[in-house]
Amino acid sequence: MRWFLVIVGIFIFIFLVFLIWGLLQPVKHSITRSMHLKQKPETVFAVVDNSTNLPNWSSTVMQVESLPDRDGKPVARVTMRWGHMQMIMTQLDCSPPTRLVISMAKEDGPTLGTWTYQLAAENEGCRITLTEEGEMKNPFFRAIGRMRGLDANVVQTLRDLAKKFDESADVRAD
Repeated sequence: MRWFLVIVGIFIFIFLVFLIWGLLQPVKHSITRSMHLKQKPETVFAVVDNSTNLPNWSSTVMQVESLPDRDGKPVARVTMRWGHMQMIMTQLDCSPPTRLVISMAKEDGPTLGTWTYQLAAENEGCRITLTEEGEMKNPFFRAIGRMRGLDANVVQTLRDLAKKFDESADVRAD
């Protein structure tokens, strides 16, 4: 019985440390990463602007279902590979071939943040910059995000995009 209480006590202690650490993390974050690709901005933009093609190049997206436009803006339901979590992606701004802004939200829930793709011609190719502006209200998610690295999803997306073009990804913080 004593060992059981010790084990339960350890779990409670870890839970409280994790909770307190998460509470100390900021709710909002902004992450910007970029990389150079040998492709022209128009070619890269055509890929990132085509949400229905996401499962073909993104290692984090399992399925995309187009939904009716909302306020004249394209909308899609995205099913993520981890946990089969579903997100609603809404295209907020589209200025080919240089800028694409997408919001992410839970279905019938609050907006969790935006992803902004900026593309600029550079050295016979282009520099693609991806910025995530996010908000995590749950302190456990904030703790996990800090442990994992808040930039993990942005970096993975840029690596996947480079792989789509058979290029290596030298992702840098901006």
